[in-house]
Amino acid sequence: MRYRTDYSAQALTAPPAVLELGRWQLHYQAFALRADDARPPVLLLGGAFQSFRSFASEVSELLAEHPVILLDLPSQGGNLQLAPELSLEDLADLIAAFAEELQLPPLMPIGLSYGSALAALFAARHPRRCARLLLAGITAFGRPGARALLEEALARLDLGQHEPFANGVLTGLVNPLRLADTGVSPVFRKALLRQLQRLTPAEVERYRQNSRRLLAFGGFERHPQCPTLVLAGEYDHFTQPWEHAEFAHACADAEFALIHDADHLAQFERRGACARLYTPFLDGRALPPNAAGSTRFQRQQLLHLERRFEPRLPPAQPRALLRHADGGEWPCELAELGYFGGLVRAELPRDIPQRGWRLAASGMAELDVLPLRRTADGFAFIFPHGEPQASATLAAVVVPMQQGARAA
Repeated sequence: MRYRTDYSAQALTAPPAVLELGRWQLHYQAFALRADDARPPVLLLGGAFQSFRSFASEVSELLAEHPVILLDLPSQGGNLQLAPELSLEDLADLIAAFAEELQLPPLMPIGLSYGSALAALFAARHPRRCARLLLAGITAFGRPGARALLEEALARLDLGQHEPFANGVLTGLVNPLRLADTGVSPVFRKALLRQLQRLTPAEVERYRQNSRRLLAFGGFERHPQCPTLVLAGEYDHFTQPWEHAEFAHACADAEFALIHDADHLAQFERRGACARLYTPFLDGRALPPNAAGSTRFQRQQLLHLERRFEPRLPPAQPRALLRHADGGEWPCELAELGYFGGLVRAELPRDIPQRGWRLAASGMAELDVLPLRRTADGFAFIFPHGEPQASATLAAVVVPMQQGARAA
């Protein structure tokens, strides 16, 4: 590998190098302080809506100590090549083929969100090619709520419902109840929403393919053996902290840390807190015992994190109405209510459809709900949050309830 030595933030907007492996094209940029640097490089693998430009700050910080490679696999980042037949495992194997073709030393992948699944699979399937592994936003997508939200997003795209799709995905990426804590600005949220609303037909197809890969993924047959650092935003409700912790526990040599005042985009919302951990980790040094902005957990704690992401409380006026798009209506009792979901009790038909449900309750606009788990007398559900105004009326009911519960 011959690295470029002329790094600047503007260089990330330049056309990437392209490596052809059979009929697949891999886009990459590679930087170091020396063109012939033989040290293990950091490999950056971003999420579904990230490009090389997203990592300008990270590259600047990392280059002082490491070569840095940014890689877009087919259908990732700025790589527009579609690859519907490739599974997550196939893409992970392409990373190994990339490393072999360019004769790279063992890599140190940083995988964020969607990229975390690829990085973890690469490390697990090709242990000799992975020196260290850093993950944020990791999940095996076995949690029913995460799968239901992905399936709902795909259904909305298929129906041409781009506004509800965009709003639902945004709520998954940026926790709207914690904006004051995470510091995500209205400008950033608006820009991200606009990006989601304006996906081109090709970008929509890429989203479909990537989501279907996640839904088709059967889970990890084996976990990474190399030193691994797993970071979770404490308010990340899409890939929840307990999922990160359980993944870390399954790895042979993993550390887990909770990043304070961050959600799914922890790496970008709390750069300093993350860097205090990943800088020594990538250097092979011991992590600081009490790094500002994060909490580390001991291995014996990893299987005992709270799984209930938010308090689900009975509302003051529990009487409500369930409606279905086919025309049925059922009076119900809201036994539990939170911003992300709840529990209703009602006399419902034996077989209920997954989509088409609306919940009407006192003090709130009608909201779409997705049944998640049938109970003896109703169902647990989640809100897909496709309608911002309706979600705002829900927040106006739920937030005071939750604040009162915390105060008590």
